[in-house]
Amino acid sequence: MKKLLFVVAIGMATGCADSGGCPENMIECAGVCADLGSDTGNCGGCGIACEPGQTCNVGVCETSCLEGYTDCSGTCRDLQSDDYNCGMCDLVCAAGHLCSEGSCVVECPDGYTACSGVCKNLGNDPSNCGECAAACDPGWVCMTGECAFTCPDPYTDCSGSCADLGIDHMNCGACGTECGEGRRCEAGSCVNSCLAGLTMCSGACFDLTRDSENCGACASRCGAGEVCSGGTCVLGCTEGFTDCSGTCRDLQTDRMNCGACDTECLDGWVCNAGVCELMCPAPLTDCGGFCANTTMDPENCGACGIDLTTGCEANLMRDISNCGTCGTVCATDEVCYLGTCAVLTCFVAEDFEAGSWPVSPWVVQASGGTVETTAAHDGTYGLVNPGWHYRTDYSITDGMAYTAWIHTNTATGGRFYFGFDATSSGCKSFVIAPNTTDIMFMTNSSWGYTNHAVVAQSFVADHWYFIEVIVTGTTATGNLYDSDGATLLNTTSYTYGSMGTGGFAMRGFSDIGVDTIEYCP
Repeated sequence: MKKLLFVVAIGMATGCADSGGCPENMIECAGVCADLGSDTGNCGGCGIACEPGQTCNVGVCETSCLEGYTDCSGTCRDLQSDDYNCGMCDLVCAAGHLCSEGSCVVECPDGYTACSGVCKNLGNDPSNCGECAAACDPGWVCMTGECAFTCPDPYTDCSGSCADLGIDHMNCGACGTECGEGRRCEAGSCVNSCLAGLTMCSGACFDLTRDSENCGACASRCGAGEVCSGGTCVLGCTEGFTDCSGTCRDLQTDRMNCGACDTECLDGWVCNAGVCELMCPAPLTDCGGFCANTTMDPENCGACGIDLTTGCEANLMRDISNCGTCGTVCATDEVCYLGTCAVLTCFVAEDFEAGSWPVSPWVVQASGGTVETTAAHDGTYGLVNPGWHYRTDYSITDGMAYTAWIHTNTATGGRFYFGFDATSSGCKSFVIAPNTTDIMFMTNSSWGYTNHAVVAQSFVADHWYFIEVIVTGTTATGNLYDSDGATLLNTTSYTYGSMGTGGFAMRGFSDIGVDTIEYCP
């Protein structure tokens, strides 16, 4: 009833007629009965129309994105293919890369194919002739994708490759002259090249759909008070948006322009009503501007500000000597599971000690992965860079724990997807992401990527981490532990719409290693 009275008050304040002969909860607007709480043509008041692509929600116009698109600061983006919002809002792919399936990958010029992350010309590369890793015999060259003995005119033999020096990206004008990222070979010279959606203007790349200095065409500058929208100069921004250097921004929600243009919120903070606020994921609590785990933090033990000199230094969820509360010791045949002493049996689902990959019962959804000794946390072998693989011989159960050891190569490179509820059509996953310095949950329908519950997290190069997924009902909790397997570094949780009984899955790239996957039903 309070919501209804609020909407009616707005309608009356804007000069709308009384309800007249309209049904209850509706107002007469220009002779038509309208529900001011949901009518996009009369949203919150008579004659207040929402912008195209918006819906009216309780008398407020809001962006409504089609399925497969995500609201990024008021604009609907396809996070699977948008070079400026790849996998998550505002994640811009570097020059020479493009967004494919929610990840930034190497963008190869026309005529080239990415082979193990390097652009190769399958038409003339003797090591990759016709397809990746198909090498010609010594002394032979690769010509139009087939191994041959000599190069015909106008091609030149460049160390076994038949290259057209006029257009060859790796042999431009002369053998061995390589055009760098963002450049291409034309008439034997390297020239600048732009990512898809950008246009070269005076040696630099611009988006002509929104650049106020190059709007619709190079050097087409918008006038004073105008912004570039869809390649056309328009007068000012729509209501609720502000012109920030030629781009319309919502200063109430845009974390890169919060409250004012160029006012950026810190990592892990969000913009709420024009103010940067800390968002602490469960089970962490905001204790005066920082996130604290009140079950472990001795300075915030049980609640913010309760500072104890002893106790609470242990991980009460896993420590068998302090299980649930400080000093609670589990029996010799018990473990501390979610803060409760219990007899828990865990199985090693995969230890990679077969020395080869892939192995049964893992099903290959996307090929990739090598077994290496450098990725071994336990035993002799671990796995590096697996493509999507899944198995259904184990099924997730309510209250189950699913764990693994993860090894980083660099502090800011690579990702590992720890999948669960997996079937042939996709999975859900807990993601460890040094490349975007965060952890998160995902929905991987059809092996795509939709992000949930993203939490900022820094990583260390050449370091082991212990990860854990706990499923309770439809809620999944992901924990990231340090190399001792007990020190909790971060956590995030997400409640899915439903939780099935699928199996397990995994994927990794950029030299991320995994070893000793265990299942505790």
